[in-house]
Amino acid sequence: MSFNGIWKVEVPGIHGWESTATAFLEDGNYRAASENHYMVGTYEVSGNRIAISAAGEQHGQGRTMFGKREGFLDLGFEGEINGDEIQGQARDTAGNHQISVRFTRLAGLS
Repeated sequence: MSFNGIWKVEVPGIHGWESTATAFLEDGNYRAASENHYMVGTYEVSGNRIAISAAGEQHGQGRTMFGKREGFLDLGFEGEINGDEIQGQARDTAGNHQISVRFTRLAGLS
């Protein structure tokens, strides 16, 4: 199965899953952004598992994520693939913070 596509990125909020970004996965490259952040990195798939390594920056008036409201982020994600949905945990590389994350495929890239 190809993971090339456009994916909605969500984290748990007080009223359920909240959309935080749109991600583009293409041939091992990971790109994601919202009005308050961007991330650039890579991903690898093994069986029904996916690992993402990404770095980027929070800017603007976004929510506090991984202990920061603004500034550089260096993150890892490991999750389980179930069709057009991926669920797992994102962690800052310092290992101080983690959060559940869900990806839902929105469209292909072709």
